[in-house]
Amino acid sequence: MKAAFTMFAAYNKWANGLLLDACAALPRDDYHKDLGAHFQSIHGTMEHQVIADMAWLQRFTGEGDPITSLDESICGEFEELRGRRERLDERIISVVEQMREADLLRTLIYRTIRKPLVMQQPLGAALFHFFNHQTHHRGQVHSFLTQLGQTPPALDMIYFQRESGHGMAREEDLTKA
Repeated sequence: MKAAFTMFAAYNKWANGLLLDACAALPRDDYHKDLGAHFQSIHGTMEHQVIADMAWLQRFTGEGDPITSLDESICGEFEELRGRRERLDERIISVVEQMREADLLRTLIYRTIRKPLVMQQPLGAALFHFFNHQTHHRGQVHSFLTQLGQTPPALDMIYFQRESGHGMAREEDLTKA
């Protein structure tokens, strides 16, 4: 299972990088435009993703300040958000690389933010949510870019796999079959 999370962490960095590059080309007004979504704008949605990732990483590692609100603003402008996102993506890769298979089965106990409840679940199940949550919000940003008349990059995991080799059969594996 760890190999899947290693791939998800690398895919996450790749997909976020493509979206950040697409957003860098937007006029500031479009980037901050209220598009009628829960987090209003591209910036608001991407900032929420950063905040949620910080909350989950704190839960996974015990490091960092606990997040008390998913709605706070911590990144004023694009360049600040981009820097935080890139540092977080590197940290996510590092955290996953340091995990062992056995860690994925351990019980994670944490407090939710919106409705303060104590939850427990296997770390592996929480990691699946963590990466799925990011994919969900990247899909929203992808749609926002389309609404703004842009042609957003293809974010399908298969493109990442083909480009990076993650999740693809190696030639030596094929000769053994």
